[in-house]
Amino acid sequence: MRDRIFASALRHFSRSGYAATSLREISADAQTTKPMIYYYFGSKEGLYVHIVRQILEEMAEAIRSRVPAGAPPADQVLAFAERYLDHFLAQEEIIALVLREVFGLGGAPMAALAQTLAEQVRQPLDEILRHGIEAGAFEPGHVSSCATAITGILNMFILAHVFGGASIDRETPIEQVRYYIRGLACR
Repeated sequence: MRDRIFASALRHFSRSGYAATSLREISADAQTTKPMIYYYFGSKEGLYVHIVRQILEEMAEAIRSRVPAGAPPADQVLAFAERYLDHFLAQEEIIALVLREVFGLGGAPMAALAQTLAEQVRQPLDEILRHGIEAGAFEPGHVSSCATAITGILNMFILAHVFGGASIDRETPIEQVRYYIRGLACR
């Protein structure tokens, strides 16, 4: 039942957006009742937050599974950045929809997006940077600030694409991350 509700909600939110989708439509499509949606997800907003988290957790897993474990930290950071962009480009329609909707909604969905990005998607980058600092590959620094800077570079290009229609030349953000990493490297 929960999976049917989730699939139905994803279809409707993707097609019509959060505001234009009703729980009545979702429950009819999922062949259930609105009280069952409340039972599993608490509210329409709770259902949407769950979908956003699921999409970002899948993104995190896709990135994590493709970062080479034995590579030098700088190469791992670049691999993370490449996978981050690749996943966005492969799932652009869904991720762009989520970004447009969440930025428009603010509140709990925006907080859930930020929290899941920090806890799930960025977590492997935090680990890579921490390991690089401990191994002496990177200058000592605040891991969170460095990870925010790197994902900020990537997100700047993604957001310019989603909200401004700018094309993404994959090499440009990767080159900027490479430049940032050179600044982190121990001399």
